[in-house]
Amino acid sequence: MGVVDEPSPYAAFGARKSESSHELSLEKIFDAFAAAAIAYCLLRDFENPADAVEKCEIDLLVDPDHLPSLERILGSHGFVSLPAWGHAPHSFYVAFDRRFGVWIKFDVVTDLRYGKPIRRFGIDLLKECLRDRRPIDLGHALSLENEFMTLFLHCLLDKADFREKHRERLSELRAKAAAHASIDQRINKLVESCLSPVLNWKQIADAIELDQWRSLLNVRPELIRRFFWRAPLKNFWRNIFARTVLGLRPLLFALFRRGFTVALLASDGAGKSTLAQSLTCDLYLSARLIYMGANIKAKGLFLPTTEWLHARIKKSEARRAKHSLKILKTVAFINRIVEQWYRSLAAAYHVSRGRFVVYDRYVYDSWLVSRPRSIRKRIRRWLLESACPSPDLVVLLDAPGEMLFKRKGEHSPEWLEQQRQGYLNLLPAVPNMVVVDAQQDAEEVRREVTALMWSRYLSRDAGDK
Repeated sequence: MGVVDEPSPYAAFGARKSESSHELSLEKIFDAFAAAAIAYCLLRDFENPADAVEKCEIDLLVDPDHLPSLERILGSHGFVSLPAWGHAPHSFYVAFDRRFGVWIKFDVVTDLRYGKPIRRFGIDLLKECLRDRRPIDLGHALSLENEFMTLFLHCLLDKADFREKHRERLSELRAKAAAHASIDQRINKLVESCLSPVLNWKQIADAIELDQWRSLLNVRPELIRRFFWRAPLKNFWRNIFARTVLGLRPLLFALFRRGFTVALLASDGAGKSTLAQSLTCDLYLSARLIYMGANIKAKGLFLPTTEWLHARIKKSEARRAKHSLKILKTVAFINRIVEQWYRSLAAAYHVSRGRFVVYDRYVYDSWLVSRPRSIRKRIRRWLLESACPSPDLVVLLDAPGEMLFKRKGEHSPEWLEQQRQGYLNLLPAVPNMVVVDAQQDAEEVRREVTALMWSRYLSRDAGDK
């Protein structure tokens, strides 16, 4: 007997369920690099995405002539190129791996430069690093001597710190050098060409063996001076140019890379607040949450006058002062319109800085109520809606009313189901709305919505190009 597919619970509403994101496979990506004959090598080890907590960062050194091909391959696997203004020679590519709920970032460099905060001191090792690379299980890595030199300079000049994992790796490489004369000779030659006369290989090896990392950091100022005076004009120009571009980043984001907005819709108990909070804490989304509702007990952007007007209206209602109550409600409505514009302007500011914005309690909630018949009420609704620009994406967290009632115990299953049907009936009127099954656990919902946001962001970015 064949398997019969169950009809989608959203089919009757013509609902758009969330599309699946690109299935990320590092093996396929590195195989594509090999097929395209891209000259690259890993600068450092990276964590397996399955074991990573929030992110997996992969540092690559790439022949600058091969960067366009590498960018096309990464783009075909769902990676977005992040702005690297002021961070030359770095390029950043990021994607979300829904399977493990982590971000994968390729940090690609086309030249070896060091310094903090500006990478301005170059060493001429690119050709040697790519020529002497060694094959590993996944791609290619630096030769041991080049790995030692690049990692040592990264710790000393970029980080001004030898972190534990880097100390362990440098100690491993030092031990291999002690056991193999050929490795020891090659590292000695590199240190002589790059760090002499400030440091020699014996000083470094002894400091590592005796765990005296501080003694190595003490020579950092002198080493920086030596690097600067090797090419003072070039180093000075790199420093000035990078700082200028970094200062222009807000303008560049506003002109070339605006942010992304998403509105969350859900009945009570669907997990909207939990999801919104997780999106604001996400490492790469780092979304700004903007509450667009009228509940003054909620956390969000409110005008200073809002709470005062609310208290005054409560007092007038208690005293049954109809005249003052009417005036106060009129003022409160004007205050609410101004407040909505204030929130929308705050969102526009974040979007202009290239950030993600999550709207909680959007104008679509009011569409569940039938359209007002009186002209006055229609004008009121229009004034409120005009302050709410259309978001790039609308996510509806959907679950049966019975389940929502069991989760939160508020209202009734019938009322919640009616509200749910009302949201689903909005689909024809909101073309960018996507339905996400909120019956899943909170982590799965977070992964699905994050992948959905990133997929739409990727599509829009590709469309802009």
